[in-house]
Amino acid sequence: MFAVIDLETTGGNPSSERIIEIGIVLHDGKHKIGEYTSLINPEKEISGFISTFTGITNAMVKNAPKFSEVADTILELLEGKVIVAHNARFDYNFIKYEFRRLNIPFVKKNICTVMLSRKIFPEMKSHSLGNLCRDLGITVDNRHRAFGDAAATAILLEKLLQNDTKSLIKEHLEEDIRKIHLPKQLDPNQVDELPEDVGVFYLHDAEGKVIYLDKTKNIREYVFTFFSKKATEKFKQQIDLEAHSISYELTGNELVASLLESAEIKNLVPRYNKPISNSFYKYGLFSTLDQNGFKKLMVKLLSEETQNNNDESTSVELPLLKFSSRFKAEKIMHSILGNFRLEPTFKKIDSATQYNQRMKEALSKYIFPHTNFFIIDAGRNGTERSAIQIENGELIGYGFFEPEYLQHPEELKKAIRKTPETIENKKIIQSYINKYSKSVELIAY
Repeated sequence: MFAVIDLETTGGNPSSERIIEIGIVLHDGKHKIGEYTSLINPEKEISGFISTFTGITNAMVKNAPKFSEVADTILELLEGKVIVAHNARFDYNFIKYEFRRLNIPFVKKNICTVMLSRKIFPEMKSHSLGNLCRDLGITVDNRHRAFGDAAATAILLEKLLQNDTKSLIKEHLEEDIRKIHLPKQLDPNQVDELPEDVGVFYLHDAEGKVIYLDKTKNIREYVFTFFSKKATEKFKQQIDLEAHSISYELTGNELVASLLESAEIKNLVPRYNKPISNSFYKYGLFSTLDQNGFKKLMVKLLSEETQNNNDESTSVELPLLKFSSRFKAEKIMHSILGNFRLEPTFKKIDSATQYNQRMKEALSKYIFPHTNFFIIDAGRNGTERSAIQIENGELIGYGFFEPEYLQHPEELKKAIRKTPETIENKKIIQSYINKYSKSVELIAY
């Protein structure tokens, strides 16, 4: 039994955006046996772009039910069904996040008609829903509305089942736990009960000591992939011999997962993880103004006070960035100067104001946007949020909080669990801020 689903949403990130319409077609593989559709009040504004794309306006969803009000109905419809969607990861993750906000576990087998169509209809030039429907003669009513696309995907599923001469769908739906190569001592039930959430998983030996850990966006999927083939690499063969149990810690988002992974490898020193470097900062990248008012970058050896003191109230000159070696510092400096047209030649072309503005934009790719701030992101479940604290340009730690109880920066500080600062952490955080600049929430204090 299948539940073919399509969603319309306020955006593409399930942790921060919401569902505005859901369409479900229940199918037995040969015929449609039921259907459900509803607009959903997303409890946030729908952008003009989304309204133009879908035809769904804020006025249309104003009196529509919230997801929490239709959650029981949707759960009942999906009970015992395999979820089918075109680009299933998108729809599945959005539904999972909506249930997560309600503290309701949601794990279902799912099928992606994009992936299957590529295998069953490899001759097709395009596997988008619109093009597949056109080439296969499927009529689509109300394109880019949830039920119209779900109904079209249901017919596409029928054609995929009819043309699946290699039984690819049946193979995909077989119990996954039977197809992977687990260590003999590892309880399959432990693995089968792993969550489909972001976090860190730990493999333990017979004495309970962690021998390997890793971060992942989907713990269950990653572990299944990790053991999908018989081990050929030496370290995996050793893990096969030694792994007796598995545990995990949910983090709510990838950034906390990365920071937790780094801290745990440093603290636990698992024998099959690459050790975290214990190198410390020796050099800094500094900025000064030359006699003509142009910003100038230079690499200097850090003073003992600068290496160990991040208090801005002191008179110590603080660097823009810190490095463990002169080579790394100069490499970044030359990269900034070259990639952003900041070589001395351009001082002849630009005014000091133009040049310094470009310098500021270039440095923003490498340095934090504020000296003291929190990065607010998704939490582990329900309405919980995560907070990562940066103070004086250095990582303090991370924690979780409920927005209705903790809002002021001073209150947020109480939720923070201190984390060891490493050179890698700053790179991880800056990269994450750059990658999710449009969706990440920063609170300066």
